[in-house]
Amino acid sequence: MITIRDTAPEAMCDAVEINSGLVRYLRENFNGVRVQCGDFMEWQPVQYYSRIIMNPPFSHGQDIRHILRAFSLLRPGGVLVAVCLNGPRQQEKLFPFSDVRKELPRGTFAYTDVPTMIIRLRA
Repeated sequence: MITIRDTAPEAMCDAVEINSGLVRYLRENFNGVRVQCGDFMEWQPVQYYSRIIMNPPFSHGQDIRHILRAFSLLRPGGVLVAVCLNGPRQQEKLFPFSDVRKELPRGTFAYTDVPTMIIRLRA
């Protein structure tokens, strides 16, 4: 969000966050961002998106489900960039739709040592 705000201040952004503390932080620090408090999997957007950037939950394959749902919300020609686990299920389910995959160093995220990657999908 910080990079988007700093490099594209004219961008219109929607954010969906389930953690009420993070929702409060986003609302206080990112004017102009429409922040919804709730479960992304139940959220009903009012439009399709040209760009989606996300950091979904990883446990129990949630990253795959969230990314595939977000992919369905893209306009034709839209781009989705997400952080996800770098495991066999992610490779099986997401690689067919992705054109860029970048492995992240272990320990990139505090308090975890799971293999992760950034993946880009184009609609």
